[in-house]
Amino acid sequence: MSRVVEVSAASGRPNATAGVYGRRVTVWFPLALFSLVLGAYWWRRGGDWQWPDLAWFLAAVLQMVIRWPHVQRNRSNQAVGRRVGRLEQWLMLVVFLTLCFVPMVYLATPWFDHFGYTVPAPLAVGAAMVMVLSLWLFHLSHAQLGRNWSPSLEIRQEHSLVTTGVYARVRHPMYSSIWLFALAQPFLVQNWLAGALAVPGFALLYFLRVNEEERLMLDSFGQEYRAYMARTGRLWPRLGAAA
Repeated sequence: MSRVVEVSAASGRPNATAGVYGRRVTVWFPLALFSLVLGAYWWRRGGDWQWPDLAWFLAAVLQMVIRWPHVQRNRSNQAVGRRVGRLEQWLMLVVFLTLCFVPMVYLATPWFDHFGYTVPAPLAVGAAMVMVLSLWLFHLSHAQLGRNWSPSLEIRQEHSLVTTGVYARVRHPMYSSIWLFALAQPFLVQNWLAGALAVPGFALLYFLRVNEEERLMLDSFGQEYRAYMARTGRLWPRLGAAA
């Protein structure tokens, strides 16, 4: 069950937020991890590199490159309201396992090889194009949200409601981008554990979290957010809505 924490900015005790990434983890950790995985993949595959594997790997690296500056900036945010709980922590762990950790284990080791399957090349090419769209939307949604972004459910000091750019038509374009990533992953990482589990893994977080996130926004912005909901869609533009 979620726990609501309200911190009054007027009290002089706003809390700097570490977010789900923690305060101590630096960019060198994911870079070292990606380098280790790529080296292990090269060592065990030799010259038999599979381009869909590498397309997913490159997309995962670029997703990290896009997000990390915002992770760093988020660490200096002052949180005045949070909705956190064990459930969110477990959901974030599931997403990390299914969209990142398990695919990297698959690339670096032979442990999951017997769960593999083969996808026709045109479908893999289409999935790579979907990954490009996912990364473009991932970048755009982070850039336009700016300091208002947080990896967890919280409202920061001087938080503002962003309703311009891509957010003029879609309330959660970042979720849209991750959905695209998760849906493309099984066509690139062609393995029932390392690829296909990305879809239910992210679906679990999305369907259990998005309603709570919108309740937090309604509590924080009231009628302004209610009017915003009426003219926008969650993941794609509402048909007939004005731009």
